[in-house]
Order: sequence, then structure tokens, then C-alpha cells
Amino acid sequence: MKRFNFSLQKVLDFREFEKKQAEAELGKAVAEETKIQNTLEMIAQEHASNVRTADSLKDVSGMMAAQNYFRLLNQQKEQALMNLAQAQVITEEKREVMREAMKNVKVLENLRDKRKADWKKENLKAEENEIDDIVTGKFGTEY
Repeated sequence: MKRFNFSLQKVLDFREFEKKQAEAELGKAVAEETKIQNTLEMIAQEHASNVRTADSLKDVSGMMAAQNYFRLLNQQKEQALMNLAQAQVITEEKREVMREAMKNVKVLENLRDKRKADWKKENLKAEENEIDDIVTGKFGTEY
């Protein structure tokens, strides 16, 4: 019995490679998004801890420095929010590329599985025919 050979195996291998690349790119995009979210959390924690400190300040210069620091934190927060929005758009684009790559691989895998099932049926039928011929030939010579 000859071995199963899928004629589109190289295409399937290439599509699987593309899928792995899409997975890596999606992972990088999600990591960047997570990094920005962590920066936002750090800014929020910094703001909360400095609010407590600023409440206890009595001198004007300390209060002005605290106000300036809060403005800086707000600017950093706004910049991080814009970066997060951009990162989310990129992540969604990468997800779509990943979905498409997965779909392409799945189509070829289904085709391969169907062809392999057909190949098995054909080989089973050929084996049955050979066995029938052997049995028929054996009984034919005895009579």
C-alpha cells in the first residue's frame, strides 16, 4: 500500500508558518497593550499616594509643586490613554490577521483530512479486491 501524499502540503506548511507569525505578532501587540495599562495603573497609584501627601502640606511652594506634579501625571495619563487606544486598534488588526490565518489553515486541514479519508477508502477497496481475486483464484483452481 502506497503512502498518503497530500499535494498541497507545502501550502499547508506555509499557512501554518503564517499562522505562527500572526500569533507572535498578536502576542507582541497584547504585551504592548498590557504595558500601557500597567503604566496607567502606576500613574493612578502615584496620583493616589501623592494626594495624601499633598493634603498634609501647609506651605504654598509645596502645594504648587504638588499641583504641578498632578498636572504632569494628568498629561502622562492622557498620553497613555491615547497610546492605549492606538494599541487596542493595532491589537484588533492583529487579531483579525490571526483569525484569517487560522481560517486558511483550517480549510487546508479539512481538505487534507477529506482526501486522506478518500485515500483510505480507495486503499481498503483495492485490498478487498485483491483478497477477492486471491480467494477466487484459489477456489477456481480446486474445481
